[in-house]
Amino acid sequence: MTEKKELNNDEEISLTEIYETLRDGWKPIAGLSVLGAGLGIALALVLPKKYETSVYLEPPLATQFMGVNEARTSLTGLKWVSSEDLYEYFLTQLNSDAGRYDFFEKTYLPSLDKQPEGELAKNALYAARIKNLVTVKEPVPKKGRQLYSVTVQAPSGELAVQWMNAYLNQTQDAARARWVGDTQRVIDATIKNTEKDVAEKLALAKRLREDREVRLGEALRVAKSVGQQAPQLTVGQLPKQDSVTSFADGSGLYARGTRSLGAEIDVLRAREDETAFVDGLREAQAKLVALQGQNLSNQPIGMYRIDGQLLEPAKPVSPKKSLMAVLGLLLGLFAGVGLVIVKKATAQRTSATGAA
Repeated sequence: MTEKKELNNDEEISLTEIYETLRDGWKPIAGLSVLGAGLGIALALVLPKKYETSVYLEPPLATQFMGVNEARTSLTGLKWVSSEDLYEYFLTQLNSDAGRYDFFEKTYLPSLDKQPEGELAKNALYAARIKNLVTVKEPVPKKGRQLYSVTVQAPSGELAVQWMNAYLNQTQDAARARWVGDTQRVIDATIKNTEKDVAEKLALAKRLREDREVRLGEALRVAKSVGQQAPQLTVGQLPKQDSVTSFADGSGLYARGTRSLGAEIDVLRAREDETAFVDGLREAQAKLVALQGQNLSNQPIGMYRIDGQLLEPAKPVSPKKSLMAVLGLLLGLFAGVGLVIVKKATAQRTSATGAA
C-alpha cells in the first residue's frame, strides 16, 4: 500500500515538474511555434504554385457532325454515324498513352525554359510529370456523375485553361483522324466492290449478247437452208403444228425466218453499250456515284463536348498557405517543447553532478 502511494506521488511530481518546466519555458516554445508558422508561410510563398482545371465530357451533339450524315443517303448503303460511334473513338484516344505523350511533347515541353537533354532525360521527365499534368477519371458505376472527367495541372490558371484546350483538341484531332481513316477504308472497299459488280454485270451482258449472236447466226443459217423467210407464227399465237414446237422452247429459232433473225443480229452487232439491258446496273452506278461523293476530310466532325464551361482557376491547389502554416506551427511547437525539456534535464543533471 505504501509503495503504491509513493508511486502516485512520483507520477504527480513528474507531471507537475513537466507543467512547471513548460510554463517557465513558454517564451522559447511560443517563439519557435511562431517561427515555424512563419517559415511554413514563407515556404508556401517560395514553392512554385500549381493550378488545376477540370471538365466533364459527354458525347457530341448531332449538330457537331451533321454534314457527315447529310451525304449518307439510302443509295450509299452506309449507316448513319451516331454520337456514340464518334465518342468511342475519342475516349480510346483520351485514355491512351500515345495521347498523353503527344500532349507532353507538343504542349508541355515547348513551355519549359530548359529542354531535357537526350531521349533518356525526356522520358524520365515524362514519367515524373505526366501523372500530375493530365488526369483522366472514368465514371464510377452508381456513384456520382456518370461522365468522364479530365484534370490538367499548370503553373498558372491561364496556362491551365490553355493546356486543357490543347489536350482536348489534340485528342480530338487524333481520334478524328483515326475515325476518318477507318471509315474511308470501308467506303473505298465498298466502292471497289461496287465497281467490280458493275464491271462483272457489263461483262456478263456482253457475253450473253455474244452468245445470243451465235445462236441467232446458227438459226439464220438453218432458216436460209430451208428457205424460211417469214416467221411460222400467226398473229399473237404460236403455230399449232408439232413441227415448230421446238421454236416455243427456244430450240428452233430458225422458225422466225431469215428477215427477223438477220434484223436482230444486225441490231446486236451495232450495240455499243449494254447498260440499258442489265438489270440493277443503274442502281449500282447510282450507288457508286453516291459513295464517291463522300468527302470526310472536309467535314467538321466533333468527337465530344464539354458539360458546362471550362473555367480558369482562381486559386492554386498547392502549396496551401494555411496548411503549411499549421504544419510549421506544429513543428515549431514540438521543437520548442523538446528544447525546453532537454534544457531542463541538462540543468538538473549538471546540478546533481555539482552536488555530488
